[in-house]
Amino acid sequence: MTFYYSIKQMRRSPLKSILFFLLIAVCAFFLALGGSFWYMGSDELQGFDEKFTTVGTVEQKYEGTETGSSWDPEKQAYEYYSSGYFGEWIDDDVLADLDGVDYILEPKQRPYFGAYIEDLYDGIGSPNWGTVVATPVETGAMYPSLLMRVVRTIDGTMEKGELFYLCDHQSRTPDVLKAGKEYVMQIYMATFAHGPSVSDGEEVEEYWLAYGIHSHQYTMEKEQVYDPVNEEERYYDEVTDGFFETERGKRWLEMEHYQDLAMHTIPVQPTDGTCLLMHFYNNEAKITEGRDITEKEYKEGAKVCLVPENLAMRLGKELGDTLTLPLYYADYSRSVGEASMLGAGGCQLSNILNAEGELYEVFDEQEYKIVGIYTAEDKGSGAYSAGENEVVIPWNAVPEDSWKDNIVGWYPMSGATTSFQIPNGTIEEFQEKWDALGIDELEIRFYDMGYTQLQENLENRRLMSVVFLISGCVMAVMILFFFSSLFITGQRERIAVERLMGRTKRQCAVSILSGMILLSAAGCAVGSAAGWLASGKAAQHVGDTVEFDRAYSDNVIVNTEPESEAKQAGPVLPCITGGILLAVSTAVSGGYMGKALKKEPLRMLGEIEE
Repeated sequence: MTFYYSIKQMRRSPLKSILFFLLIAVCAFFLALGGSFWYMGSDELQGFDEKFTTVGTVEQKYEGTETGSSWDPEKQAYEYYSSGYFGEWIDDDVLADLDGVDYILEPKQRPYFGAYIEDLYDGIGSPNWGTVVATPVETGAMYPSLLMRVVRTIDGTMEKGELFYLCDHQSRTPDVLKAGKEYVMQIYMATFAHGPSVSDGEEVEEYWLAYGIHSHQYTMEKEQVYDPVNEEERYYDEVTDGFFETERGKRWLEMEHYQDLAMHTIPVQPTDGTCLLMHFYNNEAKITEGRDITEKEYKEGAKVCLVPENLAMRLGKELGDTLTLPLYYADYSRSVGEASMLGAGGCQLSNILNAEGELYEVFDEQEYKIVGIYTAEDKGSGAYSAGENEVVIPWNAVPEDSWKDNIVGWYPMSGATTSFQIPNGTIEEFQEKWDALGIDELEIRFYDMGYTQLQENLENRRLMSVVFLISGCVMAVMILFFFSSLFITGQRERIAVERLMGRTKRQCAVSILSGMILLSAAGCAVGSAAGWLASGKAAQHVGDTVEFDRAYSDNVIVNTEPESEAKQAGPVLPCITGGILLAVSTAVSGGYMGKALKKEPLRMLGEIEE
C-alpha cells in the first residue's frame, strides 16, 4: 500500500515525473556510451604499437639537370634529352649521427651479394649472350649491319661457322671491320630484324656489343678503382698472333666464366630487419612456411636465412635444411629488384672482372639454416620489388669489411637500398631534427601503415569517452539534486501528516522515495541499454577497413591491411554504469529525505503555513 501511494503521488505531477525519467535516461545513456568508448579505446591500445612499424627511406636527389644527346642512325641526326645529375655523394652517416634520434634500426645503404650456387642450374647456356671470336663475311661498317661468322666460341652456345649480324646503333661513325681479320667481342641478342641469311635461308639474329672486359670495381670509400681498360671506349679487340697472352687478351679469356656465373648466381640480401625490405613491408613478399628471422638473430648475426619457395624447390631444400652461400661480390649500384627481376631468370651481371682483370674471389662462405620460406609477387613496384631467388640473411652474419675488395658498383642512396626504423609516433620529431641540419640533397619518406591517423582516431575516441563520462556525471548530479529537492520539498506536508499519524521515519522515507527510485531505475535501465546499443553501432563503424595510400615511387602504391574490428564492451559495463547512477540517485534523494525527517512534524507544518 505504501508503494501504491508513492506511485500515485508521482502520477499527480506527470510532466515533472516524465521529465525526471527522460533526464535520468539521458545521463545513463552518456555514462554507458562513454564507458563503452573508454573500454574500446583501452582494448585497442593494448598491443597497438606492436601492430605497426614506422620506417623511413632515404634517396639522394639530383643536384640539377643536363642536356645529353644520342645518335639516331635511321634519322641520321642527334636526339637530345634532359637527365638529372648528382652532386657529391652523401654518406648514410649523416643520418646515423643525427643527435637525439632514437633509432630502432639505424639507416644503412645496403648492397646485395652475389652467391654462386653450383646446384642451381644444369643447362648449357643462353643463346642471348656470348663471347666469341668472329670475322666479317665482307669488309664493312657495323651499321646498318655487318654479317659476321663465328670463328671461336669463348663463352655461350654459338657454334663455329654460325652467322650473326653485328650492329652499332650508337655511334655516328660506326667502326669498319675488315674481312679476313678476327675480332673478339661479347655480344647480346637484340632482334631478328634482318631476315634470312644468304647461306642457308634461315633467320640470322642481330647482336649488339656488350660491356665486355671493362670493370666498375669500387672501394668502401665510394671511389672507383682505376682500370686502364676503362680509358678505351672500345668493346672489342682485333685478335692477332699472341693476343691472348696480352693483358687484354687474358681478360677476354676470363669471360668464358660469364654465363656460368650468371646462371648459378643468386642475390643475397643482408639486412637488420625484414621490415626494412619494402617488398616484405608492403606484403608483396609473405612468409608461407616457418617464421621470420628474430630480432635476436638479426642482432647476433645468426646463420639463418629466408629463401623463396621456387628456389627451395629447385634446390630440393625444406624448412630446417642448411644452404651454403659462397658470396663473391657486393653491389651497391642497384637494388635486388633491379638486378634480379622477378620472372627474369636470374641475376643480371654488369661485369665479372675486377680492376686487375680477374674474377672476384669468394669473400665469405657459410652454411645458413632455413628458418622461413616465402613467396613473392610482382605488383609493379620496380626497384622495390623482391628479387628472383633472393635469399635474406642478417647483416651481422657477414663481417662488414670482408667485401671491401669485391664491390662491383656503387650509386647514391635510393629508397630501395637505404631505409631505417624509428619508434611509432615520432615522425614529426624526427623531421624537425632533420630539417634543423639543413641538408636538402636527401629526400626522406616515412611509412607507418597509417599509425599516425589511427592514433589520432584513438585519442579522439578516448577524448570523446571522457566528454561523455564527465557530461553524464555532471548532468546526473545536477538533475538528482534538483529533482530530489523538488520532489521531497514539494511533499513536506505529506511527510508531516504521515509522521503525525504514527508512521516511523523509515516507513515515511519508503513512502516518499519509492516512486522516485522506481523512475530513476527505469531511466537508468533504458538509458544504459540505449548507450550500449549505440556503442555497438560505433564499434562496427570503427572496424571498417581503413586504407592509406603510400607511394614509394610513381609506380608503387601500398595499402595497409584492414584494421581489426573494434571490440564492443559487454552488457556488464552498461549495467555497472547504470547501477552506479541508480546508487547515486538513491543516495542523493536519501540525503534530502534524511534532512527533511530530522525536523519535527509540527515545525514542518508551521514552515509550510508561513
